[in-house]
Amino acid sequence: MIEWAQSLVGRHVDETSAAIKAFRKKPRSAKRLHRARKCLARLRAVLDDYGAIAGTSQAFAERIARLHRRAGKVRDADVLLRRARAYKKDAFGTERAELKRLCALLKKRRKRMRAKLLRELRA
Repeated sequence: MIEWAQSLVGRHVDETSAAIKAFRKKPRSAKRLHRARKCLARLRAVLDDYGAIAGTSQAFAERIARLHRRAGKVRDADVLLRRARAYKKDAFGTERAELKRLCALLKKRRKRMRAKLLRELRA
């Protein structure tokens, strides 16, 4: 059982590492971010369920959880920005101006969240 759990964790670590490496090469890619976030979520679930059996440290599990939360914030900003831009296309007058300001704020937020995620990945 221990070897199986270690193998399972190892496979997810490898998959997550590859996804993070791809994201770091092209950090503005929403698809690469989404893939990295999905891999982090899966690794986090595996660590929650089998980490103790596999002998992984609590610090490692906490780091993965932190990375997953940061990636989620960037992804949320991406999704909100995409929706706001779509609404802006159909808007007129003051509504369009408000959506334009919202888009600028969301873009700034996404940039800040992405920078925090990239710093965390380098640490």
